[in-house]
Amino acid sequence: VVPRLQKYGVIHFTKSDSRLANNGIPLELQKLRCRVNYRALKFTPKIEETGKKIVEFLRRNGPFVVLHLRYEMDMLAFSSCSEGCNTNEIEELTKLRYVYPWWKQKEIDSVKKRKMDECPLIPEETALTLRALDIDPAMQIYIAAGNIYEV
Repeated sequence: VVPRLQKYGVIHFTKSDSRLANNGIPLELQKLRCRVNYRALKFTPKIEETGKKIVEFLRRNGPFVVLHLRYEMDMLAFSSCSEGCNTNEIEELTKLRYVYPWWKQKEIDSVKKRKMDECPLIPEETALTLRALDIDPAMQIYIAAGNIYEV
């Protein structure tokens, strides 16, 4: 690893963001991975600067809520959470799982996963939750995510 770091100045670890707990690896190793990532991984100066600008902008304009909906296409595909999707969208999400050979589970029961609370809230449920929490509808909401999958 060190020679590559010296040569390129950066290293990209693939699949390092996945929870090790999904692989049957002991919880202590999962905790160690989290601790190492928390202490060792840093944002680039440009990302850090952009984040500070976003927070400053939000603070200047009053109270705000930041949401990470986890409702991106890849998350839905790999979790098989397809609530609200039509048949074509479900097929599109299923095909995406087959594109990646490293993804172990190809056929997943979406209804079962949802009943086990293993799916993100769909956008409408998120809106209802915010209302139930009495969040002012005029409050700023920053969506911290990639492109939201539109169903």
